[in-house]
Amino acid sequence: MARVMTLRRFLLWLLALLVVLIVAGGWYARVAWQEWQQLNNIRNLQWQGVNVSLSGVQLEHFAITQLRDGQSYRVEGEALSLGWKWNWYGPTPDVVLVGRLAVDVPAWPNASQQTGASTEVSGGLPRQLPAWLPDNIAIEQLALTLPKGIHATGDLTLSELAAPDDRSIATKALRIDMPVPAMTRAGWRIHKGRASLVIAGKAEGQSADFEFRDGSFVEVARVEAPDSALRLDRLRVKLAGMELTAGYSLQPMALEELAFEGTAVATAATIQQSQLHPQPWRLDGRLEGSLKGLTFDGRLSSDAGAVANIRSSLPFDGIAQLDADMTAVGTKGSRQLSGTFTAWPEGLEVEEGSIRTELGLRFPPEGARMQGQVTFDGLGGLFVRTAWAGLNGKVAIEKAGDRLEAGSSRLSLDTVNPGIALSNVEIVGGYRSTMEQMGAGTLTIEQASAQLLGGSVRVEPAQWQLSDLPLRVPLELSGIELSELMQVYPAEGLAGSGVLRGKVPLWISEEGVSIESGQVEAVAPGGTLKLPADRLRGMAQKNEAMALVVQAMQNFNYTVLNSTVDYDQDGTLVLGLRLEGSSPDVRDGHPIVLNINLEEDIPALLTSLQLSGRVNEAVTEKVRNLIRKRDAGSQSTGSGN
Repeated sequence: MARVMTLRRFLLWLLALLVVLIVAGGWYARVAWQEWQQLNNIRNLQWQGVNVSLSGVQLEHFAITQLRDGQSYRVEGEALSLGWKWNWYGPTPDVVLVGRLAVDVPAWPNASQQTGASTEVSGGLPRQLPAWLPDNIAIEQLALTLPKGIHATGDLTLSELAAPDDRSIATKALRIDMPVPAMTRAGWRIHKGRASLVIAGKAEGQSADFEFRDGSFVEVARVEAPDSALRLDRLRVKLAGMELTAGYSLQPMALEELAFEGTAVATAATIQQSQLHPQPWRLDGRLEGSLKGLTFDGRLSSDAGAVANIRSSLPFDGIAQLDADMTAVGTKGSRQLSGTFTAWPEGLEVEEGSIRTELGLRFPPEGARMQGQVTFDGLGGLFVRTAWAGLNGKVAIEKAGDRLEAGSSRLSLDTVNPGIALSNVEIVGGYRSTMEQMGAGTLTIEQASAQLLGGSVRVEPAQWQLSDLPLRVPLELSGIELSELMQVYPAEGLAGSGVLRGKVPLWISEEGVSIESGQVEAVAPGGTLKLPADRLRGMAQKNEAMALVVQAMQNFNYTVLNSTVDYDQDGTLVLGLRLEGSSPDVRDGHPIVLNINLEEDIPALLTSLQLSGRVNEAVTEKVRNLIRKRDAGSQSTGSGN
């Protein structure tokens, strides 16, 4: 009986001790939990809907707030499931599944707090993680808020966290939104914007493979060149389909390999530049990159339809270069160019042939260099009221620093016809200027010639400074057939023969074109002139001397024909004509000397020739339209008076 009492007494003491231990353990756990919260600055820890089973723990909702450096870091989640696996020593966490997880990081952790062996990073995570952390974490809906306005939403899976060299970070579609701050780089001013990147892929071990999906873009409000001569408004770059692969060392953390490739599309609402009409532009092509540099192969197009093929290379340890070529064909091509470039001359229309431009730019440290050429192939069309056809040849272009040079070893033009046709036009020369004063450079003509009225006209080799107006351009005429000149003049019954030559100084100024004291003469032995009597009869009324002249000019054989040539800027041509010869119908061929002043309205003469169909139908119709508009304007003015 005593033994039974002793056993009961022992069991009671043992039970009391167990109760004390449980109470003490609970009190200690509570104290330790509070100390852990205080040590880690945990200000708020909540959970609800707890369900514990042999397979793990489920929480309907949880939230935790940590205070660090005066900032509140918050994590909130729903539908958390912590699964574990059983070992001989008990359960260990295996996997965490989170339906929704919102993480707010107001500031990047202080780097001084991340020291020690335990914080060596591997794949962006500390190399040694807490033992209680599961091997695998899967988040279905992540909402991550980071400093400086960076947000990330999507899914995220972390695997093999216990093995630093085999860790994996994967996502099916993670969207990262961030502001693009205003900045200045090498004089370029980039105004603030935003970026939105949708990525999918995996980083595993020492390599990563990601793809940018539809919805990935970078957009800035404005980009300005160092000298503000170029401005891009609402620049947007789309990166959908871009694939990125990377290889990196874990100790120390360093990027060793990087490659990305895929389509890239850049658009600008407008490009503001003095040589361009403001309008939308688009650049699309294939972008490739590595740790050595970037390459791009694609095309640039304006809203007007001009298209240039672009090939660029940006080596990080070399000289950047860009090559471009553009071809415009026929009427459609000329409209595209005229709608794109401000330098396209007003009134210039292309009807046939093509223009091809090829440019190569290099960007060494001492400044940009450009070389290229413009090729004309069978180009023809109209310029205001002048028809031209068969332009062929190449013009070489070079730019270094502020210096611009252009030149051609041979430009040829089959015909130029403002009313009197020039053919077989050939030009050899060049132009040199600065970029700041492109219209005030130096023009050099080594050869310029054309066929005119059975003969030729040429410009003597010379050099002109375009800033020093007026310019004197000496023209040399030779072999001009008087018979062809008579055929061109719009009057019936005119005839003549002989060959003319001369020198005509052409003056070019801001007010227009003029000629002063030009000289034209007939080549010996002379020729004939025949003017119809009905056109001269009015000159002979009641004037015996003029009657003699009229009779002589109906059949005049000249040995001397000299004329001064003066052309005013208003279009008036004055010829001071001296004729020496005879007529078999006057005084039995007695020698006659005639001094005649002739005046001609050249614009009216050319209009008459154009209306007569001596150029082409397009010019004739254009002249008719101009006359209609002029007449309508004059009638309107008259009625207003």
